[in-house]
Amino acid sequence: MSDSTWRLLSTVVLILFVLLITVSAYSSKRRVLVPNFLPTKTNVTVHMGELAVLQCKIRNLGPKQVSWRKVSLDYPLTVGTLLFDNQEDLSVDHKKLRGMVTQYNLIIKRAQPRHSGKYECQISATNIHTHHVYLTVLDSPLHIEPAINIRGTEYVSRYEEIRLDCNATGAVRAPDDIDWFHNGHMIVKDDLRWRGRIRIHKYKPEVPGRSLISSLVIEYSLLSDGGRYVCRSSDLETVSMDVNVLNTPEKDVNKREKDTVSRSTSKMDRPNGTSSGSRTFSSTSILIILLTVCSLVTR
Repeated sequence: MSDSTWRLLSTVVLILFVLLITVSAYSSKRRVLVPNFLPTKTNVTVHMGELAVLQCKIRNLGPKQVSWRKVSLDYPLTVGTLLFDNQEDLSVDHKKLRGMVTQYNLIIKRAQPRHSGKYECQISATNIHTHHVYLTVLDSPLHIEPAINIRGTEYVSRYEEIRLDCNATGAVRAPDDIDWFHNGHMIVKDDLRWRGRIRIHKYKPEVPGRSLISSLVIEYSLLSDGGRYVCRSSDLETVSMDVNVLNTPEKDVNKREKDTVSRSTSKMDRPNGTSSGSRTFSSTSILIILLTVCSLVTR
């Protein structure tokens, strides 16, 4: 094959390759995923004062905006996560879930009969997509007794972590606070006994809206940490749990620490799982290749 024919063939192949890339890129841009609503509850009934959750789950939302509106009103309630009308009883629970699913739930706190009606979850796009939810708020409040429960570590070896979670639910609203006690004494972070060893985290879940959760974490447990733990809400509801700290022999603890250090050292000596033998083999292979190339050049 002559040089001119070879150059012509190479040019044709190059042009075809560029055209193929251009067409593929154009086709990918033209592929637009159409958003669609996933099945959720379309009729919601709550008692007066309860939390109402209007669900809206969308697949393939992409960069499009989602808004909530009450059909009887001329303006939207929310756009994205922003409130169009600054109402303290409204909020949006926005989450990105698996499978390209996005959640935009409308949360109505302390629902009242005036909130009843038809709501619309709307996707702003070339073609407007809507999902309707009907809310009914009953005139009578739901009578709920306050409740409190505790769960967590029941048995633990010395020096390991203790974690206890206390969930206090109020009749109408969440309790204001939760206190922790150990063997009858209140647990205070700044107490010399607990200082630097404990963390207490409190938060109020938006759903169901009447709960306060407090997590007590003792990072480095001692034998003296065993005993009865009590959590008490500001509504004076209490619940208790016994924690047993096992006296693990010191030699076993030291052995575990040595094993941990040994494993860490082993990983440092062999980065990326590569052994010294494999590194020696690689160096030898490179040396043989270099000697072979030099002998060929000298010939």
